[in-house]
Amino acid sequence: MKQKKALFFLLIAVALLLPASFAQNGKVCGVYFTKIGCPVCAKTDPLILGQWVPTRDDAVIIEYVFSGWYEPNAILMGKYNLAYATGGAVPLMIKNAEEKWSGIPAFYSNEQILQYAEEFFEGDKGECLLKDGEVSFEELNLNGLPEKPKIWSGNRLLKRTGEAEIESDFLKQLLFAEDLAGALATAQYEMKEIKAEPAPYSGGEIPFEQAIEIGDGWVLKLRNKIALPENVEPLEPNGGNGNENGGNGWENSTDGNEDYTLPISIVLVIVCLIALVAFIKVKSK
Repeated sequence: MKQKKALFFLLIAVALLLPASFAQNGKVCGVYFTKIGCPVCAKTDPLILGQWVPTRDDAVIIEYVFSGWYEPNAILMGKYNLAYATGGAVPLMIKNAEEKWSGIPAFYSNEQILQYAEEFFEGDKGECLLKDGEVSFEELNLNGLPEKPKIWSGNRLLKRTGEAEIESDFLKQLLFAEDLAGALATAQYEMKEIKAEPAPYSGGEIPFEQAIEIGDGWVLKLRNKIALPENVEPLEPNGGNGNENGGNGWENSTDGNEDYTLPISIVLVIVCLIALVAFIKVKSK
């Protein structure tokens, strides 16, 4: 009889512990829109992305940053508003179709903002809200995310830099693997270490210590350096081993202005033509 009672209580204990165990394995997922030049974003970005995310081993924040309202990421925010009435104010954090936080009072202290973020994601079911509906992070195809996302988790950042698709499960492994070097060592993709550019936000930037280009589609940034396996091409001594933007226009400029600098040879030709025209006019007089 005593043995039956002991077994009964053991089964109850296991039943109570299982949900907690599964909850720990789930991921907290949010979609975050922020704008360069937004004063409130300048306050929330470094706190949410630079301080809060690194304290959570289960958080995934899909960031869409833009500097102008006609950029693709800004237009995507408008599509979210049409689908879910999320509003047009930044910063905008979306938890699910019903729960969002748009803007933060300017008088909030840093501690209040961090506490707000913690409370906002309490009870999160790990669903990522896309413009076409909710999907769990485990089932989410990162290559299918629209436009130009940056995916933050812990002290790591995955940044979309091109159109090439990398296996989504492998990308998730790069975000969460405890043995990151081991995960990289088994990859079948061409990888190389590149200069670690900081991630800009309104009024500042978040620094990174190391960056690895994964194929032609993604860049993994690390705030803490690791010893890279042999299949990752090391960074050149001058730090110029590739460009994380890929030269393909995927990255937004921080000021919204394009660089239209003309090659020196064209400038010289134009100057010579102007001088020639002026000389002919003088001679004709």
